[in-house]
Amino acid sequence: MEELTSRTVFHEIRLKSDVMEEFDGGILLPDPDWEGPVSESADGGRQAANSDDEWDTDLEEAGETPRRRFISEDQARQVYLAACRQLDIVPAHCFVKGVDTDVINLNFQGLGARGTRAVATAMVLDRMATQLLLAGNVIGREGVRFVCDMLRENDYLTCIDLSENGLDSAAAELLASVFRENDTLQSLKLAGNNFKDRDAEHFAAILAIGPHFRRGQFTGLRKLDLSHNNFGDVGAEILGKALDNNETLTELNLAWNQIRKDGIHHISKGIADNNSLKLLDLSGNGVDNDAADCIGRALAANRYLITLNLASNRIGLQGVVYIFTGIAKNETLNTILLTGNPLTQQGPTAALKLLQQSETSVLEKLEIADACVAREFYSVLEEVQQRRPKFQVVVGGFMDGRDMCKAAAKTSQQSWTRDPVLVFIHFLESREIKVFDLFKQMDADRNCSLTREELVTGLGRLGCPLDTRQLDQLINALDVDHSGEIDVEEFLDGVARHSRRFSKWSTGSRKSSSGSRLPSQQSDRPSSSNRPTPDAQQDTFVSTDTKTLPPPVTDFPVTNDVSRDILLTVPRGATVS
Repeated sequence: MEELTSRTVFHEIRLKSDVMEEFDGGILLPDPDWEGPVSESADGGRQAANSDDEWDTDLEEAGETPRRRFISEDQARQVYLAACRQLDIVPAHCFVKGVDTDVINLNFQGLGARGTRAVATAMVLDRMATQLLLAGNVIGREGVRFVCDMLRENDYLTCIDLSENGLDSAAAELLASVFRENDTLQSLKLAGNNFKDRDAEHFAAILAIGPHFRRGQFTGLRKLDLSHNNFGDVGAEILGKALDNNETLTELNLAWNQIRKDGIHHISKGIADNNSLKLLDLSGNGVDNDAADCIGRALAANRYLITLNLASNRIGLQGVVYIFTGIAKNETLNTILLTGNPLTQQGPTAALKLLQQSETSVLEKLEIADACVAREFYSVLEEVQQRRPKFQVVVGGFMDGRDMCKAAAKTSQQSWTRDPVLVFIHFLESREIKVFDLFKQMDADRNCSLTREELVTGLGRLGCPLDTRQLDQLINALDVDHSGEIDVEEFLDGVARHSRRFSKWSTGSRKSSSGSRLPSQQSDRPSSSNRPTPDAQQDTFVSTDTKTLPPPVTDFPVTNDVSRDILLTVPRGATVS
């Protein structure tokens, strides 16, 4: 296979003669996006260089990369099968089937180092796939070497996943060397490996590589996942300094490492001055109140971060105050996750009060999925949402049942307003519009069917509160046979069917709202002081202010041996022993 991979370490793997005959010598195809060097013709025009001498001379003098060539997807598949035969391994069906797709998913296929070598051999000159997922294959240091050799040649891959492969320091060094030659990789996932503090130097070297303008956009690593490794404060210090000068990284995942206060301090200094990072995950790192103070100061200075995950840490009430004091001065943070922290019942309320005082914060989502909040929280939340209609809070529950019912009713209200069909039904019922009369009014050509234009025009004339996208969803819901037109039967049946849905919602909503009665409201249930004793139940029945319950219809009463005060009702045909 030397002809296919002449610039790689895989040259010792050769194709069999029958496979070479199938390629018929035309195995390398030129890259259509690469124009190549040009020379002037005799008439002063420009023409492409054809001779080998022209190619070699121009490239050597200009220091350019040799002309890219690639193989077709079917050829890549045959190269992979040939490599598997040479290495005496069983081909992975996922690769054979997915080689012509954008994402090649080989996660947890048990490839090992030799299987990875076969995959890398086929991927050297492949131009179709942009993502290669190799998580959980135990490829080790040797497998990473094959992947890195492939990445030096393939400049179409933008995402590589090497999570849970038992990689160590040597693998980190190999990966860092690749980024000095490959500037197309944008996403590197290395979760669940054995990287330690000293390996952070290699990843800092990757982050230190500046962007280059290529193919109409700037290159550079965009996403780096180092979660579930063994980085501590020393590694965090190294990465924090690298973040300070980085201009390309947008997502950094350091979840479930061993970063404590000192490490968080350096990470916070890095993100305070960073102008590209949009997502930071520090969940599961033992962030305490002192570390939260560092994060809060960084948020006050940062102007680019959008999502911050601090779940499963040690942030208490004071830590919440530190963080939301910084958020109150931040202008970009949209989402913060604090689930799994000992916030206490006062923590969520304190967070909302600080947010309520902010004039600059654009926070729209607060997630505390395991926290039960007090009644004061719900009242503050309503005030915040009046000023910030898009603001959402995910909580574990309410300490007061009335607040829970209110929240459930509000969630139900928000859910049906997002359904354009239910909005349409509500519009008809609120205006008391008869369905058949509406159909006749919109059917302009009187052919007993509605086109999209007729429906849009008719509902627009009536002022129906649906935009273009929602009208398309409504039409798709009513046009059962997908003919492009809604006939009278489809229209009437569809409205009736969805009206029943709307009735179920409205009934459930009323029940939810009725459950949140104030203490002053009277209940239909008699008070405990007015309830009759068991002796009185033997001869009389409970009487209320509104109605008297009739005696039950039974065949005969049977007295239980255990208690003569309890009457058992025996249905007809039953046997009592």
